[in-house]
Amino acid sequence: MTRCKGTLLLAIAFAAWIGGASQAAAQEAHKIKFLALRVSSNKLPADEIAKLTEGVLAKLAKYTQYDVLKVPDADPMDLMVDADCVDFDSQCLANIGAGLGADLVLYTEVSDQAGRFNVQMRLVDVATKEAKSPEGGTEESTRLGEFVATAIERMLGPEPQPEPELARVDIASTPAGGEVYVDKDFVGLTPVAVKLKPGEYTLRLSKVGFKETVQPLKVDARRTNAVSFNLNAVDVPKTPATPVPVKERSVAKTPWYGSWWFWTIVGAAVVGGGTAAGVVLSKSSGGGSGSIGLSPDARYAPKDVSLFPR
Repeated sequence: MTRCKGTLLLAIAFAAWIGGASQAAAQEAHKIKFLALRVSSNKLPADEIAKLTEGVLAKLAKYTQYDVLKVPDADPMDLMVDADCVDFDSQCLANIGAGLGADLVLYTEVSDQAGRFNVQMRLVDVATKEAKSPEGGTEESTRLGEFVATAIERMLGPEPQPEPELARVDIASTPAGGEVYVDKDFVGLTPVAVKLKPGEYTLRLSKVGFKETVQPLKVDARRTNAVSFNLNAVDVPKTPATPVPVKERSVAKTPWYGSWWFWTIVGAAVVGGGTAAGVVLSKSSGGGSGSIGLSPDARYAPKDVSLFPR
């Protein structure tokens, strides 16, 4: 099972590599094929011609939409003869480009006219045979490279600016788990690392139960960027507890002469007195007897003592 899983992962990785390679090849195939002929001159020495040709290629390499082809080793005049041309006009350059598999062809010629260097450049579209030929010249050979670079920008447009390298920014917070926004874009929960272009941004961090923090962020490509937040808890006002009203129970007050203890005492006294009286009466009456009745309820205490003669 493990072996099959490893084989499957290897197959997926290989397929991804093939897919990436195919995509890169497709992008490369869609690039415009650009052919620059070697600079031609009847006055410049060979080393100056080679240096000027290298300058043309270096300038074209900065235009990433083009696939710059290798410069033919043959002299441009020989290429013109092979293409059955009598002049480097648009048709001739288009024929040369078609024979070498190019979409665009650039021809540069430097001539000396009365002690003044004159530069002639011509850019031809192989398919349409349309040509661009900026005018200009220079008096000093040391400035030929500068003039050629300027002329290429006139034909192809401004030199593309390379995309700035992204810089890493580490963002942390105490406590962790804060929502991080760069400008208006959510980038994750702290701790989080993001890659940004060098420049200035607005950094916002929020977390439930804590105060939101907003601060500017300046990203520098030449140093490590790190930001740390100490989040402050939100102050929640305490609501004072409201006392629950307690209903007072009304207790009826009993007068002292209605209390159980009073009548208990009275009852005891009466019982005692009655008993003594009964004894006396029985002795005086020659042996008669009677009974005493008591109630267990204090409320009937006044009526507790009852003498029942027998």
